[in-house]
Amino acid sequence: MKKVFAGLLVFVLLLTGCSTKKEEKNVSSSNIKGRYVEMDVSLPEEFDKSTVLQLTKKNGMPFLYAFSSGDALTITGYQMNNDGSWTEDTPQWLKSDSLLKASFYQPEIHEDANGNQILYYLEVEEDNFKANLFRSTGGSTYEPISPEGWNELYPESRSYNTPRKVTVLEDGTLAALFFDGEVSFYDKDNFSKQKSITGQRYLETIMTAAGKSLILGQADNNENLMSIDIYDTTTYNKTSYPYQSDFKGYTYTYFDMNDKKEMALCDTGGIHVLEEGTSTWQTIVDGTLTSLSMSTMRTIGFAAGSDTNYYILYGSKNDYSLMKYSYDESVDAAPSTELTIYSLQENATLRQAAAIFHKEHPDVKINFTIAMTDEEYRNADRTAKEDYIRALNTELLAGNGPDILVLNELPADSFVEKGVLTDISDIIQPMIDNGELYPNIMKNYIKDNNIYYVPARFNLQLLCGRTADTQNLSTLDNLADYTANHVDNTLFGSMTLEDFITTFAPYMTNKILNDDGKINKEKLVSELETLKSIGDNIGIIDEYTGDDKYMNHPLNLTDKIELNLSKCGGFNDAIFPIGIVELIKGSYTVFENSFTSSCELGINQASKSQELAKEFISLVLSEEIQKDDFYDGFSVNKNALILNAQEDRSNYGFTTGIATDDGKDLVYTFEALNKEQMEQLIQNCSKASNRIVKDEPLLETLKEETTEFFQGNLSAEETADIIINKANVYLSE
Repeated sequence: MKKVFAGLLVFVLLLTGCSTKKEEKNVSSSNIKGRYVEMDVSLPEEFDKSTVLQLTKKNGMPFLYAFSSGDALTITGYQMNNDGSWTEDTPQWLKSDSLLKASFYQPEIHEDANGNQILYYLEVEEDNFKANLFRSTGGSTYEPISPEGWNELYPESRSYNTPRKVTVLEDGTLAALFFDGEVSFYDKDNFSKQKSITGQRYLETIMTAAGKSLILGQADNNENLMSIDIYDTTTYNKTSYPYQSDFKGYTYTYFDMNDKKEMALCDTGGIHVLEEGTSTWQTIVDGTLTSLSMSTMRTIGFAAGSDTNYYILYGSKNDYSLMKYSYDESVDAAPSTELTIYSLQENATLRQAAAIFHKEHPDVKINFTIAMTDEEYRNADRTAKEDYIRALNTELLAGNGPDILVLNELPADSFVEKGVLTDISDIIQPMIDNGELYPNIMKNYIKDNNIYYVPARFNLQLLCGRTADTQNLSTLDNLADYTANHVDNTLFGSMTLEDFITTFAPYMTNKILNDDGKINKEKLVSELETLKSIGDNIGIIDEYTGDDKYMNHPLNLTDKIELNLSKCGGFNDAIFPIGIVELIKGSYTVFENSFTSSCELGINQASKSQELAKEFISLVLSEEIQKDDFYDGFSVNKNALILNAQEDRSNYGFTTGIATDDGKDLVYTFEALNKEQMEQLIQNCSKASNRIVKDEPLLETLKEETTEFFQGNLSAEETADIIINKANVYLSE
């Protein structure tokens, strides 16, 4: 039976590992030559999807171990030659068919200075990890090793005391990094514990032996790499080398030493080297120009070769890629042309497109200006975002600014009215006409036969329920009728007026505006009355007490809550809400037939690279980019969405657990969507036509001016007059 690990997607396409710092816009003159370039290296053979690869180094050149669980459990070693070819070089002891177990996980082989080798991997045993360690001292035979304290159950727990990563120093001393953060050293002969380091937060991808030293990467609480720490195991003294990273180190950062004994590491920002005697890391490979910035390429190994080249092993869906980074004196030191993109937050689809665009246009560098880190964006209020918007607006109105704008949460329609955005209908309309793009989505972006911006991705707004006929609750009016007839049921849970407006008002804002952008009083009065009907019946409270804060989460449906509104950003993102619906034997509908965009793109009228910008947007919307699922929305490209649905998702799964009020632990496991479920989502995508825009100023006005109405002190007409007087001032700006 397939194992699914708690709280973990077994197969993950990592969507958020991109830089959140503002990238420099300086591009070197084209007459300056020389930089590292990326080249694809052929792997030794065709590996099936059951094969796990480890990239290490032997004789100064890349060495691959292939762990296969196909027809048989096998381990094969391959040495890269100087000409790039491969020679099989498997130590005799690794040819044993009793080393691996069918449930092996994260296998690695390490070697000390005397040629002794260890094999370590985790075995999945009833959803727990158990350590498996073997050592060979002669190359032909081996023995199982059980270091002191391993595979003992933690007190009052079902989990084993198991390392997540091990390595061996040159003298054979074993070093282990445990899941709780402890680093322990074990005697090379009897494997008794010699020393432990606690109280640090180290990354498993940076754990390297160098002579008698152990090199570790220390991270902050957000798993951003903060320093490289070197422990001399003769004294266990630590030397730290600061490294300020904007990249989550657990997944993206790998480390090695080059032939000059310089420290080298790679992350999504590039390859960086700390020269001996210096304190500043030098970026020798710009990640934005390589596969490092591609969301579909997972870094899983890094080696600094004795041939002065660097090698990175990537995992891509069910495939592996090995890239070589070599210094080429004939190419420009930096691309001669620049295309700039501005966004309030990161976007995985654009990063993927930027990397591919550079491969097709090696003379073009795409610079991102990301206004806020992911954490800053999550914590930012309306005022903080408006500060960035005002600064950008000033720049744009002065005829400056980036080439391409990601317009989510920016005043896009205002930009259109002020002539800031370029009409891009010449590239978008043909894609609509030939059926590439969903017409019901795109019709929301056509204004007087012009198209000034378009979405690259969109999210469906799902209403999930414990009732089998949730599809009958597809509108605010339907919901108002249902709540009126189920006043004794806990439908969404009690919420404050602020949370109520945030949840439901976006579905009415596009209904109350006339063609001139002003609020229609009659429509506003009707929608206010509908909202009040829903609010009166589900329960609006003044404030939360204790742990009663409203949590809009599908997991609530497994308890007392009967309805939930969820944003669904793709087939993988849909596993959880649809899995819950299946679990409770309920149903779901696309509420108000609505969608929200996650990546709306427009071109600055002042851009001097408009044709290049159009070419980039065309690539973003193409099947090549849109066929992948980055958890940032469904594809606007119809055929790409179908291709994405046809992908093998047998390795996907999700497990979560909750503690009930009576102290019980409940665990829920959800498999990937089946064919029927995905086909239903595709049908819903084709019907989605109601664009939901969270107009923050208008929502703030509704929150501020509807209190008296919901308390029954003002009529809907009186409340509408107050809202219109206040909101039309904003809408006219």
